[in-house]
Amino acid sequence: MSSSFPIRTTNLARGLRPSKRVARNGGFLVECNGAIGRDGVLQIMDELTRMDTDTITDSFPYPNVFVFPKLIVVCGQTKIYEWVNSALVLKLTVSSGQTWRYAEFQDYIYMSNVTVSVERDPITKLWALSDQPTASAIWNFNNQIHIGSPG
Repeated sequence: MSSSFPIRTTNLARGLRPSKRVARNGGFLVECNGAIGRDGVLQIMDELTRMDTDTITDSFPYPNVFVFPKLIVVCGQTKIYEWVNSALVLKLTVSSGQTWRYAEFQDYIYMSNVTVSVERDPITKLWALSDQPTASAIWNFNNQIHIGSPG
């Protein structure tokens, strides 16, 4: 037995409720499955392709995968890769440490595994060891980088 639920045009026009604080009967749609808001319009989500990480043989919790707005970074215990044209491209090999932490500002990325810190140059796009402190926690608060337990 199928059932239908009519949605009034006014509810569609108002879209999803802007906050969970808005009551469920406030005239907004309250749930969206299988779509995301892009440019003010609900669109279906892009199909995800499986990323082949077979080259990373490190045991759990690797690989660490970071999806940034302009690139995808995949980290093994000692190697940093970028996902380029459906393939992993090795960018840097470093000393072993803990799982990776990061701060990202578009093309500039700062990462640390507590043993070393690395940076991705925003102009050349090259990865290199950094003289920035190592960290066991990194977070961005109001565009200010905070580092916990610096080395």
